[in-house]
Amino acid sequence: MPNQIVSSKEMKGSVTQNSPFVCEVRVTTYKRPNLLERALKSLQEQTYKHWRAIIFDDSPMHEGKEVLDKLDDDRIIYRPNPENLGRNKNIDFAFQSSSIVGGRYAFVLEDDNYLFPDFIEKNINSLDREGVNIVLRNQEIRLETDGQVSIPTKKTTRGKWLSTGIYHPIDLYATMFFCEGISNGGLFWDTANIQSELIVGECIDDSWYQEIFRTLKIVEPVFFDSNVGCVWTQFETLGADRGSKLPSFLSTPSVYNRATQVILIRLLNLYGETLIKKAQSIAISDIEKAEVLEHQMLNALNFRYPFKYVGFSKKVFFFLKHCIRRIYTANHFEPALIGLTQQRSEY
Repeated sequence: MPNQIVSSKEMKGSVTQNSPFVCEVRVTTYKRPNLLERALKSLQEQTYKHWRAIIFDDSPMHEGKEVLDKLDDDRIIYRPNPENLGRNKNIDFAFQSSSIVGGRYAFVLEDDNYLFPDFIEKNINSLDREGVNIVLRNQEIRLETDGQVSIPTKKTTRGKWLSTGIYHPIDLYATMFFCEGISNGGLFWDTANIQSELIVGECIDDSWYQEIFRTLKIVEPVFFDSNVGCVWTQFETLGADRGSKLPSFLSTPSVYNRATQVILIRLLNLYGETLIKKAQSIAISDIEKAEVLEHQMLNALNFRYPFKYVGFSKKVFFFLKHCIRRIYTANHFEPALIGLTQQRSEY
């Protein structure tokens, strides 16, 4: 059976609802005990000590149990999945918005990522100071290779697209012309007051689109902090093809594929010029971003956009290419979009 929502009474080591300042850490893992140990040690080094970690081990061999036995920390709860869910379903389950073991705060820590010591403390301070229920923390990207571990890349997951401040849902939608929107490892929330349901459901079984659809499920202001607080690990072999299944002469990078096309068309139909202006504000004074935005407008079949960097011949070529994609490729995401992007007049 699929993983079920677990009440605090069912979990060994759980805290009560009278412990409002406990931070709940949902740790997903699968057959990577060394990386899991690094992630959990980064938890033990937190300046904020009031946390409980729940290990959702998706491996039938239960390698994570040996790591927990080695660390011997009663704040860590081991919960192997009764059956293998797969990486994406396991992660999605961990994004239950409400508390699982009575914690006031929550976030998801994948086993290949790890935290800087003040991650929890800074996020709680941000929630209180900004008066929001969700914080999106920037992540440092580090490269993991067989020969060397965690090499800095001088890049971050969202620093290129966002700056420190409050973002309303439509502001986050505008970032999807450039990236996935929110990032899984950067989310931190108040379980008692959050209004957004962060689980996207089994119909979205792809990590790229899980983040996109999680962005679409945000219904309240989010505070983004550009100061990094954790590490997102990029593996040397990373690069799974999420592009379209069209013939090579029609294929484009994944960011321009059919599913993204469906989402952008839906957003433009709902928010029109307001959304375009917000996307333009992200691309302002940066030619690379402006070119990306223009390509995405073509992907969304918006031929009336005031193009500046894409020439007429390329404009016609890409526009026709995206039109053919829409005809050629089935849309598997429309059911998941229903009800997610309801127009909000306040924006």
